[in-house]
Amino acid sequence: MGSEISAKEEHPNIWLERVHRRKRRFEQLKELGKWWWWAWITMQCSNLPYIGRLFARLAGLSVGPYRSRRALARIKTYISPKAQIHCSDLHIGPKCFIDDFVTIFGTDGSVVLDKRVCLYQGTIVEVGQGGKVIIGENTHVFPGCNLNGYVGEVRIGRQVMISAGCGFTPYQHKLDDLSRPMSDQPLTSKGDIVIEDDVWLGMGVKVMDGVRIGRGAVVGANAVVTKDIPPYSIAVGVPARVIRKREAAR
Repeated sequence: MGSEISAKEEHPNIWLERVHRRKRRFEQLKELGKWWWWAWITMQCSNLPYIGRLFARLAGLSVGPYRSRRALARIKTYISPKAQIHCSDLHIGPKCFIDDFVTIFGTDGSVVLDKRVCLYQGTIVEVGQGGKVIIGENTHVFPGCNLNGYVGEVRIGRQVMISAGCGFTPYQHKLDDLSRPMSDQPLTSKGDIVIEDDVWLGMGVKVMDGVRIGRGAVVGANAVVTKDIPPYSIAVGVPARVIRKREAAR
């Protein structure tokens, strides 16, 4: 008892921070609406074997459809019952959001989602032949994106915004053996795809193997990125080319 009192006196800021943290968490739960208690209870059971999907579905009823269910990830990682996940080496951080019809698949490769990653409807993350897909903290991958981690890696940084319909391909098919169909020829790669922190990719951007997009860069809609994009640059076109640098507001 005496040691506990002395610890409180010695580190008052730590105890105060714990109180504030619990208060903030309670306020976040109240933002879920009058059924916040139902959301909290059902989300606690959402990772139970066999019946976890049922509880995830029940949790969704309290907040509504589509993006409104992202609020459930404030409680703990939300994986939609309609998502398809089959990956032998999958690491999902806390408070991630995996939406309806998201697919994560791989039998020879790994997928790593850092905390607060959001994957929206119809996104496919697929790995194979020792490849990887690594997505950093608080990154949002919007509907219909395709991340193929075959042969090489797709490494995406923190707080990246990936608009709908983007594609990442860190490999190509060999095509120099004319006696065999291209689909039967082995895969090759010029290198990993690296997207640094705070990047914004417009709708339909395609990123090819061996490309690095620097921190704070912006890539316009439907661009095809075949070469590196420097940090804080704005690039557009097919193939993508830099048209100017971002400038601080005056």
